[in-house]
Order: sequence, then C-alpha cells, then structure tokens
Amino acid sequence: MEPTGPRPPERGGLLTAAFAALLVGQVTAIFADRLNLIALIELISVETTRFAGERSAFELSKLALAMTLPALILGPLAGVWTDRLGRKRVLIASDLIRGITSLAIPLLRPGLPMEAVYGAVAVLYLGSLFFLPARCAIVPEIVARRNLLRANSVLTLVATAATVVGFAAGGILVTNIGWQTALVLDGGCYLVSAAALALLRPRAAWVRSGQGARISYPLAARAAWRELSANAGARAGVLIPPLVAGAGATTYVLGVALVQRTVERGTAVVGLLTGLAGVGMATGGYLTGVLLRGARLDRVALLAAAMAIAALAAVGLSSEPMMMGAAIILAGLAAGPVYVASETAVQQQASPEQQATIFAVRDTLMKVTSAAGAVAAPAVGYAVGDRTAMVALPLALIVPLAIVGRRALGRPRPGSGPDSAGTPSRADR
Repeated sequence: MEPTGPRPPERGGLLTAAFAALLVGQVTAIFADRLNLIALIELISVETTRFAGERSAFELSKLALAMTLPALILGPLAGVWTDRLGRKRVLIASDLIRGITSLAIPLLRPGLPMEAVYGAVAVLYLGSLFFLPARCAIVPEIVARRNLLRANSVLTLVATAATVVGFAAGGILVTNIGWQTALVLDGGCYLVSAAALALLRPRAAWVRSGQGARISYPLAARAAWRELSANAGARAGVLIPPLVAGAGATTYVLGVALVQRTVERGTAVVGLLTGLAGVGMATGGYLTGVLLRGARLDRVALLAAAMAIAALAAVGLSSEPMMMGAAIILAGLAAGPVYVASETAVQQQASPEQQATIFAVRDTLMKVTSAAGAVAAPAVGYAVGDRTAMVALPLALIVPLAIVGRRALGRPRPGSGPDSAGTPSRADR
C-alpha cells in the first residue's frame, strides 16, 4: 500500500525537544532493562546456591526462553499493531506494562515457584517486544532524513552508556541491596521513562488513506515481505543483526555460569564485563555516525558482524577476567556498527508505513537466534566443556553470515529500492 498525501517537511537540526524526550525515555528504559536482568540473574544465583553444578546453567536457559517467548508467539504482529496504534502510544504503554510487572515480581515471589517468575518475565519482555520496533520506527518522525545516521549513532551512544551503567552499577546494586529492592527500583525507572515519552510530539511521517489505515494483518505482513524482497539494504538490516545476537547469547549464557563458578562476587563481575561490551558498542556506534556517512551501510553491517562474531569466539580463549574483558570490548566495537548501520539502512529505504513491522521482523529473528543460542549453549557446554563451546558456537555462525550476506547484498531488482548510501528510495521520488 503506497502512502498518500504530501510528505511532511523535515526539521533541520538534530537536537530538538522531541529527540531529547526520546533520548531520556530510551536511556531510562534501557537502564531498567539491564538492571532487571542482573537482578533476575542474582535471583537464579540465590535459588541455585551460586550456580552449583554444571547443569545449573539450564536455569539461565529458562530465563532466556521466558525473555524470548513473546517474540516467538507474536513476532511481527507486534510491528503491525504498532504501525496501526501509533508509535508514541505504544512506547508509553509498553513502559507502563514493564514498570508494573517489575514491581510485582518481588511482591509475588515468596509465595510462588520459579515458573511463575519466568511467566512474569515473559510479560515484562512482552512490553519490550512492542517498545523496540516503536522506538526504531519513530525516529524518522522526529528527525530529518539526512540526520538519521547521526541520530542512530547518538541513540546507540546513550543507549550503550545506559547499558554500561545498568550492568556495572546494577551488579554492585544487586549484590548490596538484593534482587528484590533492585526490581522495585527497576519498576520506578520504567515509569519515569513513560513520563518522558509522554512529552514526545512526533510529526506524522505520511498520511494514510482510509483503506491503508484498515489494512488487515495478513496484507500488512505480505506488504512487509514484498518490501524486504525488493530492497537489498532493508533485507540486510533485518538478517545480519540476528546472527550477532545468537553469537552473543551463547557467549553470555556460558560466560555467566563460568564466572559465577570461578570468581568471587561473580554477579558484580558479570555486570562489569557486560558493561564493557556497552563501552565498545558506544564507541563503535558513535564512530559509525562520524566516519561512515555516505558508505554502503549494508556492507558495513556485514563486515562488522564478522568481526563481532570472531571477537565473541575469542572470549572463550581467555583464561582471566581481564582478557575476557578485552575480547568483549572488541566484540562491542564491532557490534556497534552492525546495529547503527543496519537500523539506518532500514529507516532510509523502507516505506514509512512498514517500518515498525520490518523492525519487528528483525527483533523476532534476533529473539529466535538468541533463544537458539541460549538453548544450545548449556547443552553443548555440558557435552564438550564450556570453553570449547564458547569458541565453537560463535564461529559456526560465520557460515550462515556469509550466506546471508551474499543473498541480502545481491544485486537489487530493477526499479527496487536504493543501496544504503542514501540514494532516494521509491517513496522519496
């Protein structure tokens, strides 16, 4: 369905009040995301007596499955609903859901089994399922198209700064105040994010016709599929990040259990090491916006993904936390360009009416690969050893990355969308 009506005027500067509100909301919500993950890991650590026994890593797999279950059930439908309901409305609602759920877990846990906690985690990440595509799709509504790469690099910078603080400070907080108090603080952060996002004043990127506003879910999914089939840059933006996410999941599941078993105050060390990945991502994402304007962003994402996967495999070769930290920083440096470049490619090239759906497809694939990595990691680690699995599983993803790269970056069909350098797309002509 082609959008109708005139294209709204673009705003000139990047630092607008709307962009500032999005930054504040995103930073607060991401800090809350990282804090609740550390708190949940501490809860599992308490329940398993600091991950005693090799099979205790399976509890982390259950947690990862609960986090990915909403995406496996709803998937791209979240993007379709987001496109129909409005991105700002979805952002606020998802923060309210996550805030209430975070507050409820420490209140309900004493009388409920761990399975109920995992159910609450699924509700918590249901909010994230809607938040992520809405956040990605609303950027072109508040930022001029020529500023999209800069905007995404700034968003990545502040998001990964929140990741560093969330993981590093979160590990210290949870260790000292307990997982219950940390989750109460976490719920308050989501509510603050909702209040900030309520200040957003996005412009409507396109005016839909009456028929377009009533498009059915199957037709919306088919339209997104046609968009991806015809647009090489958007296709790369959807297919490449999930492979990096899968490699990261295997490293995280096995690395957390390994650190918890071998290092004193393991939860704090896990938070610090994971925060180092955020330092790398912030640096890599910012440099992408500064140095790579005009580059083929889909190709940038492919090369950076290969480097990130290789660095994640190197984590398994590290015998000391300091060496692991160095490899994690390198992985983050490469992962930053993957997400900034791929996200900008989709925003530049995909139809505004389809962007939330397309980002939901990407997020669903990321959840699927993360779940697969989380399930495979403890099983393979139990069979061949954690360190061997930490090297072998990420490297195994180089092959599908090469296949995805060849297909996603193939020659575009005649009359299809542009490459990632920013040539006007069909919608811009």
